[in-house]
Amino acid sequence: MLGELGIWFKCQYPVGRYRLDFLVVSPIGNRYDLEIDGRGHLVNENIRSDERRDIAVKQEGIEVIRIDARTVFQRPEVVKTILTRLC
Repeated sequence: MLGELGIWFKCQYPVGRYRLDFLVVSPIGNRYDLEIDGRGHLVNENIRSDERRDIAVKQEGIEVIRIDARTVFQRPEVVKTILTRLC
């Protein structure tokens, strides 16, 4: 979807001790961590872990965007709208 929209990205981009699902960089240089979250991210322990991770990534100047994996497959138009707003 990112490539289809002409958005620059790198998969599994390392930031500190973490790997971003997708590093997305807008034409004006804004950096985003696009995380596609499956069901495992809904467990309390994982939610807390994601919160700590998000804080660390934000401290690197990267905005975190989390999208539920079901939305990617069931409502791709919603995801495309979110992605086009990043540009």
